[in-house]
Amino acid sequence: MSSRGDLRWNFAAGVIDAAGWGTAMGLISATTVLPLFVQQLTESPFAVGMIQASMLFGWLLPGIATAGWVDRQPQVKASVMWVAALERLALFVVAPACLLLGPWNRSALLSVFFACWFIMNAAVGANTPGYYKLIATTIPAELRGRLYGFGGAISGLLGAAAALGSGKLLQGGFPNGFAACFAAAWFLMTVSVIPIGFMRERPQPLEHLPPPEPPWRAVRLILEDRRLLWLCVAAGLFSLNGMAGAFYTLYALQRFHASAETVAQFTAVLMAVRTVAYLLVGWLGDRYGNRLVLQLSTGAGLAAAALALLAPDLGWMYPVFAWSEVAGLGWGVCSMNYVLELAPPARSGTYTAVYSLFSGPLRILAPLLGGLLVQLSGFLPLFATALLGTLISLVLLLLWVPEPRNERQPAQGTGCRTEPTSTHPL
Repeated sequence: MSSRGDLRWNFAAGVIDAAGWGTAMGLISATTVLPLFVQQLTESPFAVGMIQASMLFGWLLPGIATAGWVDRQPQVKASVMWVAALERLALFVVAPACLLLGPWNRSALLSVFFACWFIMNAAVGANTPGYYKLIATTIPAELRGRLYGFGGAISGLLGAAAALGSGKLLQGGFPNGFAACFAAAWFLMTVSVIPIGFMRERPQPLEHLPPPEPPWRAVRLILEDRRLLWLCVAAGLFSLNGMAGAFYTLYALQRFHASAETVAQFTAVLMAVRTVAYLLVGWLGDRYGNRLVLQLSTGAGLAAAALALLAPDLGWMYPVFAWSEVAGLGWGVCSMNYVLELAPPARSGTYTAVYSLFSGPLRILAPLLGGLLVQLSGFLPLFATALLGTLISLVLLLLWVPEPRNERQPAQGTGCRTEPTSTHPL
């Protein structure tokens, strides 16, 4: 692991990247702003579900194709930066497309948006094994929660202001307001990733790198490590909570006639909650284990779905968004940190990719199924389904997903030793 000076430098670079990413995504929130944008282009709730589905497909599946290559590289920083540049280029294209196509051809703009959105998120997914290997080899396990906690808290503070700013931008109407949001998000995301290129990554000894292995053989890991298997099942069921989250904005718009300014206020609430929750989630994960945080986050998801199901007026939607944000970021931070604790550093790329692959199918399909459910039955059956899936996920986390820090011996079939209490976004 790095010297103390290198560690401080790497920690700061990781925090800046996480903070910048979170702030930028607040300007184009997939939960609030993008559903409003897509509704300007089509009335289909299925298209709204495609926002989350294409994002999750990109994040979860391409990594299995790059994980083996990543694990065999002594250094990964350069490849991480090149793929990050592709992510940002795809986002950049959307802003001028809004101005060029928005006034004349909304169906063409919808196609361009989803093409760019898919490319951007597929690049994120392809980059995930390299990014987490970079984090695993430069940041000790007991500091990773705080890295994302500090980064998330900063993004929450800046993102709350950015979200209110996006409300002012959106008052410029369609398409100018949305073009400004996409351009501002691209700028923040591009500037904040630069420090990652200066992280002090020490090359791994060649003898510690795993031998070449085709991607389809890496999937055996799901049977070799039952902890990973049950985590994937719990994550898949929890995705039903995210299925509901993808439609909270549409529900507020259609059921309670929320305005564009109210949608910006929802985003500000998400960012404010993020400020506190990221710090709490990171500290709890480092101090008491990521398993506990996953359980608490799942409980927050239960609260969000229940409140949405019972909401009598628009005011109830604010806590719905708040609890939903706590649930999503808790899983976002601590599920991957949990996986990194299961994995030896040399195989961190494969572990994260296999987790993404096997937890992914239901997570990808859930928003699309949600869109169909809304079309056929309305919003309330959707929220009830989310409530049931989240409850089962919580039961699995309590009964079948262990705390790796309590395990002194290798898990059966893993061939590796877990770190008990170790001296432990994008």
